[in-house]
Amino acid sequence: MYAILVIDEEDEGGIIVASNEIVEQQQAYVLIGRFLTEKNINFNAMQNVMASLWRPKEGMEVNDIGGMRYSFTFFHKMDIQKVIDGGPWSFEQATLLTHQLEMGEDPCTVKMQDVEMWVQIYDIPRGFLSENILKNAGDSMGKFIRVEPNTFDGVWKQYVRIRVVINVEKPLKRRMKIKREEDNCIGLILNMSVWELSVLSVVFLVIWNVIATLYIGTLIK
Repeated sequence: MYAILVIDEEDEGGIIVASNEIVEQQQAYVLIGRFLTEKNINFNAMQNVMASLWRPKEGMEVNDIGGMRYSFTFFHKMDIQKVIDGGPWSFEQATLLTHQLEMGEDPCTVKMQDVEMWVQIYDIPRGFLSENILKNAGDSMGKFIRVEPNTFDGVWKQYVRIRVVINVEKPLKRRMKIKREEDNCIGLILNMSVWELSVLSVVFLVIWNVIATLYIGTLIK
């Protein structure tokens, strides 16, 4: 009976769905996550560790969606925002890349290459501390997000911190140059904060051996 059935590749007409026909599901906020490791992840241990770190007030649901990707579903906006703002996170020294899923995106194919972190900038010359300069510094590494609060309160600081999204498929920069139009170049030292290094150093040493020397002598807490 089944031998006489013919299957076409695609229906020519297709199905047109009106906007008022789209089903509204329970309000949920989804992060897609992927760990920067080739090792197998113990799913039960991972979800228990992440739940203990994040402590979402409204709970969360974790699913293995294949391809070494996981979905983390939250039921309150504040819970997912706390995870985004508090990153980067890790499990067994593997950094977790996350992406907040938008309507219409495929969780199995959405790009997973960015990590949001704090970066310290040292040796800023007098007169060069402005939000525009810090934004340019952040954009030179990836994508600038924001400056740490109280950065411009008038108190001298050994370094300032900016929040940046960094593409893990590109090498990190150790220095960047700035100058007034008539002056020589001045080098600014860029560094991950001590707390971020404890999460990221192992990952970056594996991906880019060339930057291994950047972390020699750095205190890892």
